[in-house]
Amino acid sequence: MAQTTETNKVLIIGAGPGGLVLAQSLRHRNIPYEVFERDAERSTRSQGWAVALFECLPDLVKLLPDDIGDLQSVSVNYGIEDCDSMGVLDAQTAKLVARLGGVPRGQPGYVLRASRSHFREFLWKHLNISTSKEFSHYTEDQDGVTAFFKDGTSARGSILIGADGSRSKVRDNLLGDSRKPVLSNYLAVTGQGELPRHVYEPLRELGTAAVLANAPNMRCLFGFRSMTPDKSSAQYYWVLGFWSQDPAAESAWLDKASKESLYDKAIELTAGWTPMLTEVIRHTGSDGMFAPPIKFYEFVSPPTLPGKRVTLLGDAAHAMTPFRGGGANTAIRDACELSKLIIQAVEDKQPLKSVLRKYEEVMLPRGSEIVLSSRAVGENLEHLMDILRKVGKMEEE
Repeated sequence: MAQTTETNKVLIIGAGPGGLVLAQSLRHRNIPYEVFERDAERSTRSQGWAVALFECLPDLVKLLPDDIGDLQSVSVNYGIEDCDSMGVLDAQTAKLVARLGGVPRGQPGYVLRASRSHFREFLWKHLNISTSKEFSHYTEDQDGVTAFFKDGTSARGSILIGADGSRSKVRDNLLGDSRKPVLSNYLAVTGQGELPRHVYEPLRELGTAAVLANAPNMRCLFGFRSMTPDKSSAQYYWVLGFWSQDPAAESAWLDKASKESLYDKAIELTAGWTPMLTEVIRHTGSDGMFAPPIKFYEFVSPPTLPGKRVTLLGDAAHAMTPFRGGGANTAIRDACELSKLIIQAVEDKQPLKSVLRKYEEVMLPRGSEIVLSSRAVGENLEHLMDILRKVGKMEEE
């Protein structure tokens, strides 16, 4: 096991998937680290619904320690006989275009659709996490980096990792006001509800974990959450993304719209879609709408970062729309890449700051490419098909 000193401590700002994966990998190798999370508790706020893990899985399963349990336990289908699968559907004709996953772990094309809350709980185990720590700013010097928090406390380490999401305060400190996320042209209305068996079963037949429905200038993800023991009903959520010519003005309307108005908007947008899908929205009703709905932001990093002991990870470095499924996968790939470099540096008795440029040489161009790829998927479904073909086994109709 690598010998380390406190001078090798890694400060991680943010307890999202990327930050937690990095922390677990470092803990497993006895490398000093600390995670700082703005929330007071693990479950203070909603962590979203679910994420599809596929590109990150080969590295993730190698780096996670055994003592946190079975990764499969975070699947939305855990305890149900079905493997996770995702269907891609023409929203107007109901034609199944492709299906991804549906195979057991270890086989080509395996996909894990992870509940965000369960995934966070899984990754949180045994970690050194300081909560209620809202990041303020940092200072760098020859010997290390100091992170300052709004409660007046500070922490000292060798390097600092900004894993604090698309509205990253670390990024704001690092890059200033010149580089900010921009609102996507894709806006969204969202809802969730309890579906009776005759409504949810057609969706489960297309994809046990999720169905991505596609129409001109629209993408809608229907995601499975849970099922009653007798299978008489199931919880589903849906995120209906639609292209806007004037996203700023229309987003302002969405922010103020009532649940009834948002429901009417969803019904209007999906007119002409197959009843199999519109029934899901109708069963949601206005009570199941989220007001205000979520927003999509995009951020493309500059070609290089100016920090000597500070870098970014995940959405802090590359925020994107969700249609490609790239956000969590890319954050975790960032974490795996960085952790391998840190581990090697410790074993070689090299300063931790020496790995940051090597990490960024991989992370920055990859992240920028995936942001643009995610945007392209919103514009052209064939871009998504190309990506899914590269993942592994996929059924195409």
